Amino acid sequence: MIAASDTVSLAPGVGLGQGALEDRVRGHAWPLNSSGAFVLARAGRPVVRELAEAFSLPVEVARADVLHFVWLLNGLALVNVESQMSRPRRFTEWLQLAVRLAPAGTMPAPVARRRALDTRTARRAFVSSLAATLPRACLVASAATVLAVHFAVILGAGLVVPVLIGLGTGLGLGLHEAAHAALLRGVPSALVIRGRRTYVLHAPVTPGRRAAVALGGPLAVSALGVGLVLGGIVAAAPALAAAGWPLAAHALALTVAGGDGRVACGL
Repeated sequence: MIAASDTVSLAPGVGLGQGALEDRVRGHAWPLNSSGAFVLARAGRPVVRELAEAFSLPVEVARADVLHFVWLLNGLALVNVESQMSRPRRFTEWLQLAVRLAPAGTMPAPVARRRALDTRTARRAFVSSLAATLPRACLVASAATVLAVHFAVILGAGLVVPVLIGLGTGLGLGLHEAAHAALLRGVPSALVIRGRRTYVLHAPVTPGRRAAVALGGPLAVSALGVGLVLGGIVAAAPALAAAGWPLAAHALALTVAGGDGRVACGL
């Protein structure tokens, strides 16, 4: 959901060229008309009134045009949206919109957030990806921990295993994307978070390397998970095995049931 009071900024790797919006990661450019260039040249501040005055438009028309334009660019991960509202107010407005959309069987579309990745070396790519995914990984780990602890309490079990399962879930997300990024050494890349999706956007590569990058993320994490599970079994350490369960589950992404598997198969 994007509000009229929000401001926008060009996503990392995106810049304004001669009458076009250029994405150096994708290696592609989108032509801009005069009003689009006007809005993006003033990124970082509300421009509805300025646009209305510059192009002799009613304020409501200018607001609708700006919101539609920003929404399209955000859907392409070309701009980031900076909210000017507090989190409680933003959640309240999202909830109100969700209630209005419920009869149509839909939900408010998520807002994309794009972060830069440093792929000059595999190590830099790995570390910068972990840093970029850290907020999302912490959120996922917290949610998984709460859910696992809830079931543990119901079953009268201890808390160590559910906490490790939650931490493993968040760690798996971070390592999955970091492995993708490390395999993209030397390739312009960025991390995109959109709703439930987290993925690495990168410049075109050969089909073989594209498949290797797609499979490398889930393969690395699932291999680590299987190692922890087997190690826990051999060492008779259930907690160690439990920590590996959510990591081993990334093996599902190696099949066509997961996005990485479908990419590797050219689907």
